[in-house]
Amino acid sequence: MTTLADPTRYFHRPIVAALGVVSVILTAYVVWLTLRDVSLLRAGQDAFVGTANYVRLWNDPRAISALVRTVFFMMLATGIEVALGLAIVLFLDRNFAFKRLVRALLLVPIIMTPVVVGLTWRFIFDPATGMANYSLSLLGLGPVDWLGSTDVALFSVLIADVWQWTPFVVLLVMAGLESAPTDPMDAARVDGAREWQVTWYILLPMLRRVLAVVALIRAIDSIKAFDLFYIMTRGGPALSTETLNYYGYVAAFTNFDISYALTIALVLTVFTNVALLTMYGVLFPKSGER
Repeated sequence: MTTLADPTRYFHRPIVAALGVVSVILTAYVVWLTLRDVSLLRAGQDAFVGTANYVRLWNDPRAISALVRTVFFMMLATGIEVALGLAIVLFLDRNFAFKRLVRALLLVPIIMTPVVVGLTWRFIFDPATGMANYSLSLLGLGPVDWLGSTDVALFSVLIADVWQWTPFVVLLVMAGLESAPTDPMDAARVDGAREWQVTWYILLPMLRRVLAVVALIRAIDSIKAFDLFYIMTRGGPALSTETLNYYGYVAAFTNFDISYALTIALVLTVFTNVALLTMYGVLFPKSGER
């Protein structure tokens, strides 16, 4: 008896082809604009300048500092969120009162828009009336200029980012934990293994792929983070929280230098792909591993 093939199996092919064509066309157009001198202040007077924008970016100390800051923020945010998310998942895997309520409350930061999160933490970090300095005063500690200090501002944005996106890590790791087989862990407990040994030698290796995927996703989001920086600090004070993504925004909508802004965006895209391929090679060392 013959059966008809699933007619939807071929639907994805024209969609992928269309997306590929659009992506190639738009990327080629962006590359073309980076080779010209396009400014909103000189509409219609752009000229071909070749690789001048790339040379300018390479010699721009502000761009280099922004790139270093972007990498620093990405590494801290990704590392803290994955580690903290895993710790929360291991805690939630135990039985305790109001477990379902705690799980539900953990999802609240995810459903909030970044603008609301930024405004909320901006009020919390207000030096005069914010909850952060009020809590420090109860401990007998002096006030901190959370968003006005060049030494603290970037970490203040990091706190807001960790608060919003750690529950996302919890959600994905928890799904991986619930789909992991329990027989190896049960057998280890029967053989007398301690709980930390079960977690370290059995559970974590089973969650390695899930943690790797989560780390890659959060690394991408951290590199292109914009909303929190715009709402909380606007790149300040003294450019101490200006990432490369935010610098591209300044170049486009403050300086109206479209070509240079697109050059920054294109270089950031290439850097992101290279960084993610490197992370993928480290997290999945075996060739062809899925």
